[in-house]
Amino acid sequence: MPAAASWRTLSLVSALVAGCSDDGSGQTDTQASSPGTMITLPSTLSEGTTTGPTTGTSTTTSTSTSGTSEDTPTTTDALTTVNPTGPKFDLGGSDLGGVDTDGCNFSPDAKLTGTVYAPNLELPISGALVYVTSDPVEPPVDGVYCAECVKLACDTPSTFTEPDGSFSLQVVSGPNQKLVVQKGQFLRVVDLSITPDTTALPPEQTNLPGQWNPAAGMWIPRIAVYDTDPDKVKNVLAKFGLGQVAANGALIAGTENFTLISDDSPTFLENLAEMNKYHIIFVPCATTKFWPGAPTVPDSRRENVKAYVAAGGKWYATDHSNEYIEQPFPDYQEFHAPGMPDIQPAYDSNGLVVDPAMLAWLQALPPALKDIGGGNPTLNNLPGILTRLNYSGIDLISPVIVQDMDGKDVDVGHHTWVEGPCASCSNPQMIRPMAITGQYGCGRMMYSTFENSSDNHPGLNPQELVLLYMILEIGVCFEKPPPPPPPG
Repeated sequence: MPAAASWRTLSLVSALVAGCSDDGSGQTDTQASSPGTMITLPSTLSEGTTTGPTTGTSTTTSTSTSGTSEDTPTTTDALTTVNPTGPKFDLGGSDLGGVDTDGCNFSPDAKLTGTVYAPNLELPISGALVYVTSDPVEPPVDGVYCAECVKLACDTPSTFTEPDGSFSLQVVSGPNQKLVVQKGQFLRVVDLSITPDTTALPPEQTNLPGQWNPAAGMWIPRIAVYDTDPDKVKNVLAKFGLGQVAANGALIAGTENFTLISDDSPTFLENLAEMNKYHIIFVPCATTKFWPGAPTVPDSRRENVKAYVAAGGKWYATDHSNEYIEQPFPDYQEFHAPGMPDIQPAYDSNGLVVDPAMLAWLQALPPALKDIGGGNPTLNNLPGILTRLNYSGIDLISPVIVQDMDGKDVDVGHHTWVEGPCASCSNPQMIRPMAITGQYGCGRMMYSTFENSSDNHPGLNPQELVLLYMILEIGVCFEKPPPPPPPG
């Protein structure tokens, strides 16, 4: 039987995370398809949510619970920020497994098993693509670009990792093959000779790489991060495996595999050509507070941010830097205090993880990663999660409707990952989005109301884990050409 042209969707791009206190000092409160079709896998981002009777709108519900715990919210007049039935903008990381072999000339006689970890060889990666090929593997573009999904023929053995990072892949034995592991722009290619039996691959062959080294078959996103204190995104990236970490959890200077930018000047954002060298740019909380004219964003800088994201860039900002989300993308959200970069005082929030794939990943983490000690919040009461040092509030996220290439309306507005009450807002009982991502042209932006890493500490606390997951997920490719940015 001739091989059919069945295809599997493949992700090509990625990203990574961050946080600040008002006085600049850290605070420690601490399936298979028919042959010849394209299938959309749950672990890839869609190009937008198709609007319809149940999508593109926010609904208001009323919920309440009795009693509180560290990670469980008590609320009234809750604002529902996630559509429970419609497709989501950037849902990822579901249990897939298996291969689609119907109609293909494909007779596996071997099996590969393993677990995909972060570069630190500790944190499991959910929804990573694993496949075997004898063909050349195309690496990610070195610089900002529009990442559309490529296709794998149905006789290419492929699968996606489970929430715990594990995979089992039926393959054909033989020499001169390549094992490919990919999550967005994290890409590892390993030469393999496969024997006709079950082979358990070591983590050193299946983990995401921690450096850009094409000669060794390793690629990572090009990342620029403002070198801030107290919101030390650099520490989070280092603990993920993109640098060496001291005993106290701080990045060891000079070991980072990303670019640090001084936070005493915004001039980097006034050079679009320089911005376009990076797949991800982090503008965490403490970055902007002392910039001249803050919180106003100059027109030229605002237009550069929009152009960077539209071209495919991944843009991250958090609490105190909310103007770098609000002013370039004003139609996507309404902040509680748009005239202020911060809400005072900072507040903790008993939030809720509302994205099911993120929740599955957090639940699958080993106990040592759920509770790192040191007075940090734990993940022992999921889906409840305590977020600390929130300095912003979001009143509303809005549908943002654009037309795709087929003339169909799609909503490219924010997807909510975590929501919770804002104790320092005028309605402290209302449930609000706390961690969100939206789409703008070929790129995506990400925002959280909370900081991540205000103080040096070993391990990754819950809100750092949440933001690392979001960063990885917003980096995946578009199934088909994304719609243009909304006008304005």
